[in-house]
Parts: sequence; structure tokens; C-alpha cells
Amino acid sequence: MRQHPIRDPYVPVVRCAADLLAVVPHTLGYWPAGSLVLFAAGGGTAGACVRVDLPAGPSEERLAEAFVAELADLVRHDALSDRVFVIVYTSPSPGDPPVAPVPPAAVDRVLAGVDEAARRAGRAVAARWIVAGDRWWPVEDPADVRDVASIEDSAVNAALVASGSSYAAAPRLAMDHEYGALPAGTVRATGHAAVRWAQAGEGAWHHLDRLGPALSVWADVLDAVLGSPGDLVPAVLGHDDDLLGFLAASLTDPVLADLLLVACATDDLDGVLAGAAMWAELCDDVDGAADDADAEGVPIGPTGAPLPPGIPPAPRRPPAGHGGAGPGSSATTPAPDAGELVRLSRVLAGEWAETLHWPLLDTLYGVLQVLSWLLEPEGAGANPGAGPTAAAAGDSGAAGTGAEERGRGVLAGVLVQLGQLNRFRARGSHTAHFVRRATALVPGHPPALRVLRLADARPVPLWARDRATAWHS
Repeated sequence: MRQHPIRDPYVPVVRCAADLLAVVPHTLGYWPAGSLVLFAAGGGTAGACVRVDLPAGPSEERLAEAFVAELADLVRHDALSDRVFVIVYTSPSPGDPPVAPVPPAAVDRVLAGVDEAARRAGRAVAARWIVAGDRWWPVEDPADVRDVASIEDSAVNAALVASGSSYAAAPRLAMDHEYGALPAGTVRATGHAAVRWAQAGEGAWHHLDRLGPALSVWADVLDAVLGSPGDLVPAVLGHDDDLLGFLAASLTDPVLADLLLVACATDDLDGVLAGAAMWAELCDDVDGAADDADAEGVPIGPTGAPLPPGIPPAPRRPPAGHGGAGPGSSATTPAPDAGELVRLSRVLAGEWAETLHWPLLDTLYGVLQVLSWLLEPEGAGANPGAGPTAAAAGDSGAAGTGAEERGRGVLAGVLVQLGQLNRFRARGSHTAHFVRRATALVPGHPPALRVLRLADARPVPLWARDRATAWHS
């Protein structure tokens, strides 16, 4: 049964259309563009806020049966809502008059698809608006044109800003810098270390003898960052470049990356390693499968085979944080456990209905964002000359090219992990953003494409269907 506590007088209350439209960018983290937004509500409270891209052109057939079915499925997940508000964010048509503007032709098809999706989901469409450039109006009354400034000046926007909420002017700023940015003048050699570790550990990260120590280093770093007072960024930068480079390089292996994700989600590293040991037995029993996967550079799972010679040991583990609750710190591999493997697979597939360890996952998210800034060779908050592509500055020919490729591969691995975390958070736009960035660095990047397949198979994880277990920003 839903509880209704006494309302805090400082909690903003939506009283008009401008108030509701002001909530959308604060919920998404950025002002949408070329987007359809569905805002669910029910029982006096706001529900899910779903954003999808508008069709690219009038000839595109995206509003067919599959599109309507997907929208209906997304809206239906919010069991407490009984109606949806619809907002189309688009560009103004050329030569629009100041009054009664004409929306782009594709908008009518979008709205028809939304009406059908809402009907299938058993939700009423409470209101529909179009936001085009610096103007907005209700679909049913296009003559009622208002200035977007009225949204920015609304009481709800003012209350949200006063409470510390903000949003970015562009999606990339919101998605790439959710946890801030590097301090001005930061110069680090994390990219050099990452390339070195990627080369030294190439093809060996998924060995059980390597997984335990590597994940233990991750656990101790996360524990230290989670237990540190104040801002997360200085806590991450307090670790040396060799250690940070090791963490980044380890994510080039999708098996290790998956195990790290589940270890944080369940707060149980030993259980994850026991599942990995069972997984390794199954993989090692499949004749030839591992060889085929290795030929493509993508392991199908862990292996119990001995480590190849010459693999350097993991770096010195940092001291544990104070007050943190990391996912354990076992450097040994527990006995194989089929039950743990089932749990591992259910979490990765989004089919686990329990509450994830969100504080630990949020800490992982922050560490990954700092790593992505340190590895980025250029751009806001980055360090030209300290990124992975600069690691081979003194090299030439094939050696330099190999270092640059490894550098791009390391950054792509970090971005894919950010995409996975956004999939766990049920933030589809953010997931797609980081996948696009990873595949721009490494075209056809297999782990990135796998994230999209997982997201398509289950757009909303089971835990995200219930407000009690879903992630809250």
C-alpha cells in the first residue's frame, strides 16, 4: 500500500503545463532534442520518464507495429501510473509564422503511434505538447503558442534548481560528465600505464588465476573511494597512474568486466568468483569453442587454464577505505557453484528482481567516468598528451600504431562498462550514447554490440520495474 507522508513545503508541486515540462530535463539530465518523451503519472506522483529518438525523416518506417509495441511495453512497466503526458521535442519548420506554427509532418505519425501505444498499455493520454526551438504549444490548440522561457521561469524549475538539481545543454555533457570533470591543469600518465598493462595482460585477463587478483584490486579501490569523505573525483585521483591504468586495461576483457559488474551489483565478490569457476568448467569442456573465440580476440567465458608465462602480477592493492562496504576482497577462487552461476547470468540479463547494491554501482560509475577523462586524448576535462594515443609518442611505424589501437581499445572498454551500468539503471539513451562512442573508437566492437543485444532483449530490467528496487539518481 502506498504511504502518503506529510508534504515537505519545499518539494515542488506541478500545477501547470510549464511546471511539468520543467521536470523533464531535470529527470533526463539534459534538454531533449529530436525526441519523443513519455512522462507517466498516477496517484499524485510522477512516474517513469521515457525518451526515444524521433524518426529521422518522413520516409522512415519506425512507427510500425514494432515501434508501437515497444512504447506500450515501456509505459506498462510503471505499474503505479494510470496516464501519460506526451512531449515531442523537434525543430521549428522553416518559415513558421509566430502564431499557429506547423509541426513537421513526422510529428502526426509519432502522436498516432503514441496514442495506440497508450491504449495498449491501458493508460490515458492526459495531454500532448510540442516543443519546437524557443516555442511550445499544446497539440490540441496550436494557436496557444508560448515561449520556452516560461518553462525555465516556472516555479517547479526554480524549486528544482534551488534544491541543487541541474541539467546540461547537450546530451554528451550530461552523459560524459555526470560526476563532474578533472580539476583544471590535471596532467597524468594513466593512458601510458593503461596501454602498458593492456599489452602485458593481453589474452590473459579471463584466466581464473588472473580474475581473482584483478577483481580484488577493483574491490579495494571501490571500497577506498566509497569510504572517502567529500568529492569522488579527488578520491579516485589519489591513486597512482599505474594502478588506475591497470583498472582501465582490465576492462578490455568482457568476461572480467561482466564479473566486476555483478560483484558490485550483488556486493558479493566471492559468490561471483564461485560462479566464474563453474562457468570456466563449462567453457573448458566445450571442445574448440574457446579456440574459435580467442581467434577473434573475444573469450566466451573464464578458463581454468594456467596463465601464460610472463604475465606480470597485479599492482599493489590500496588500503581499504574507512566506512566503505566493498564487494569483498578475496584473491583466491572459491569452489565452483552452479547456483552462483545462475545468479550471475540472471543479473547480467536483467532478470534478477532484487535490489542491486546501488551505492557500490554508483561508485563504480564515478570511477569509470574519471578513467574515461584520463584516457580521453582530447576534449573537455581531458589531458592532451596524457591519453592513450599519446603513449607511443616516441615510437614509430607498427609499434606506434599498435599502441594507439590498444589505447582506443582500453577507452572503448571503459565506455562499454558505462553503457552496461546505464542499462542497469534503465537509461536507454545513456546506454546507446556510450555504445556509440565505443564503436566510434573501435568499429564493430563486439562487447559494445553485445550490450545493445542485451538491451533489446530486455529494455527494462526486472529490478527497474519496481520503485523500491530501481535506481534513483
